[in-house]
Amino acid sequence: METMDALSRLIRTTPLFDGSASSEPSTPNHDWALVGLVAAVFLLHLIIIDQPPTSYVFDEAHYVPAAKCLFDGTVCNEEHPPLAKVFIALSIQMFGDCGFGWRLPSVFAGSFTLVLVYLLTRRFTDSRVALLAAFLLGFENLWFVHSSIAMLDIPAFFFAVLGIYLFTGQRWRLSGVALGLGMLAKGVVAMVFIALVLYVLVNQEQWRSKAALKATTRAGFSVGIPAALTFLAGLGIYDIVYRASPNPLHHIASMASYHQAIGSPGMSDSVHPLRWFSGFPNSPYYVTSIQAEDGSIPRDLLQYMDQPNLVILLFIWLAIPLVWPDIQKRHPLALLALMLIGVPYLLFILVAHVRVTYPFYMLLFIPSQCILSALALSKLPRGAMLTFCAGVLAWFFYWFPRNPLAPWG
Repeated sequence: METMDALSRLIRTTPLFDGSASSEPSTPNHDWALVGLVAAVFLLHLIIIDQPPTSYVFDEAHYVPAAKCLFDGTVCNEEHPPLAKVFIALSIQMFGDCGFGWRLPSVFAGSFTLVLVYLLTRRFTDSRVALLAAFLLGFENLWFVHSSIAMLDIPAFFFAVLGIYLFTGQRWRLSGVALGLGMLAKGVVAMVFIALVLYVLVNQEQWRSKAALKATTRAGFSVGIPAALTFLAGLGIYDIVYRASPNPLHHIASMASYHQAIGSPGMSDSVHPLRWFSGFPNSPYYVTSIQAEDGSIPRDLLQYMDQPNLVILLFIWLAIPLVWPDIQKRHPLALLALMLIGVPYLLFILVAHVRVTYPFYMLLFIPSQCILSALALSKLPRGAMLTFCAGVLAWFFYWFPRNPLAPWG
């Protein structure tokens, strides 16, 4: 009975669940603007999706061959969960063994995440701020680059943002299923679950109280059990079909052992998390060329970089002070966004002591950073906001992956 009272108190005192998501209804103009934004970003992806057509960009050299292994019934790249590779494999089967076929799942996942960010932000603010958050994510360079290549991250984080959206709508079990699917694409999505549970705790007026702890535990189990069951079931199906491991727990232990063995700081393309928000030198993603049938090796003129949009990245130092009064008042979206940035970031700092860390690990919290930035920008004069958006576009197109000086042949 005491636990139920605590949960009832949680629902009453947490703005996340009080039904006051948005005091201003969305206008059709902003909804249609979102459609135009997603269409524009999708078109930009299509411009470069087949460039290079027969070469691997960055870790496509690992994941595309691993996806092809699924056709052969062989086990490869078992150090990572299988779901994103399943998407790549299905896309290859439908659209061919080429750049278009490899990369289409990431393009869809990255583009549709803009819709989820819009819906999540609009749930607590108005459609203008929601559109701004989606705009920032759409023209965030690191997000765009990884949405353009066949890797595991963007499909995983699409499910992560879906899980967050379902969580804020009190659909905790479905949220757990979405997070479990995200973990089946990349295990790092588990950090989002930790952030959500801690969010419920810190959002309590007396977060150290016994009632708050019980309510947080209940929320954790409501999300965590479906997430764990979804993850274990998916991994178990893969292990049975491909005989990859005796059971899911053995598979998890094997993945953990592999990642522990990866060298810690010192690799040239490693960037410590403490440097992520201060800017760091651009490092191009390598292109692994596949020899053509005529014996030639194509020369690809591309600029896939590992750096985020610095206009958005460095704004974090101003965004947090701007929204801090809202965080202190426990505004649900401001507090949630801060937790979804801060908790993974602190965990990555801890991870950096035992293994290498790459800048693209930031992808996990870039959607939340864009939401936090949109909340901060909404407090600035219109001219300042428009100038900022112009800077975002200037940086994005300057580092657009397709070199505009290269021939289109």
